[in-house]
Amino acid sequence: MKKLATATATIALIGTSAFAADMAVKAPPPAPAPIPYSWTGFYGGIQFGGGWSDESVGYSGNDPISATLLSGTFGFTGEEPVAGLRIRQDGAVGGIEAGYNWQAGSNWLLGVEADFSLAGMNGRATGSSVLIAPTETLPITAEQSTDWYGTVRGRFGWLATPNFLLFGTGGFAYGRVAGNANLAFNIPGPPGFIMFAPPGAFSIICMVNVPCFTGSAAETRSGWTAGGGVEYLLDQHWSAKIEYQFVDLGTETVRLTAAGATPTTSPSSFNVAFHDRFNVVRLGLNYRFW
Repeated sequence: MKKLATATATIALIGTSAFAADMAVKAPPPAPAPIPYSWTGFYGGIQFGGGWSDESVGYSGNDPISATLLSGTFGFTGEEPVAGLRIRQDGAVGGIEAGYNWQAGSNWLLGVEADFSLAGMNGRATGSSVLIAPTETLPITAEQSTDWYGTVRGRFGWLATPNFLLFGTGGFAYGRVAGNANLAFNIPGPPGFIMFAPPGAFSIICMVNVPCFTGSAAETRSGWTAGGGVEYLLDQHWSAKIEYQFVDLGTETVRLTAAGATPTTSPSSFNVAFHDRFNVVRLGLNYRFW
C-alpha cells in the first residue's frame, strides 16, 4: 500500500507539471502590424508666428537743393549730413497654407507649398542732425509696415525617421508694404526757411517746426524667400512643424516733396529707400487628405 501511494503521487505530480508546461507555451495573439507612415499626398492647414527686420534707410537727392541738404555741404557752421536711420519692424503673422508631398523611397521628400499670411509688422525711427550750430536742426522721421505676404515654394526634405522630416524651402514671395517719412527744419523763430537752387529751377519754403518734406507710398511687391524647418507626423492625418523664412521683397522708394515753393520754381524733393526684407519664425498644423 505504501508503494502504491508513492507511485500515485508521482504520477499526479508529473501530470500537473506537464499541464503547467502546456499552459506556459501558449502566447497571446500577435498585435496588428502598424500602418506604415507615408508623406505622399495633399495637405492643408494653418500657421502663425512672428516676423521682424532691422534695415537701414537710404536717401538720394533729386535736385541740387535736396542733394546738398542731405550731404550737409551748404557750408553752415556745424552742419551735418541728414541723420541716418535704421527701422526695426516687428509683429505677429498668421494665415493658411496648402501643398503636396511626394515621398521618394524611405528617406527623401519633394513637395510644393503655398501660403498666405496677414502681418502686423511695423516700425518707426527718428533722428536729428545739425543744420546750423548750435540750435537749428533737421529732425527726420520714417515709418515702415508690412500688411500681408504670401509665398509659393518648393520643399526638399530628408526623413530622419519615418515620421520626422528635416526640410529646406525656397521660391516666390509677394506682399503689401508701406512707408512714409518727413523732414522738418527746427529753427528758433519765423519766418522759416527759404532756399533757391541756381538758376532758380527748384526751391523750398519751410515753416518753423513743421514738416517741410513729406511723402508716403504703399504697394504690392514681389521677390523671393528661402528657409527651412522640421515637421513631425502625429499620425496618418495630422502633422506639426516649426519653420523659418527669410523674405526679400526688394526696395520700396518713397518720394518726399517740399510742402512749399516759390511761384516760378518747382518744389525740391528727395527719395527715401525702404528695404523690404524680413524674417519669420512660425508654427504650423496640417491635415493630410488620405
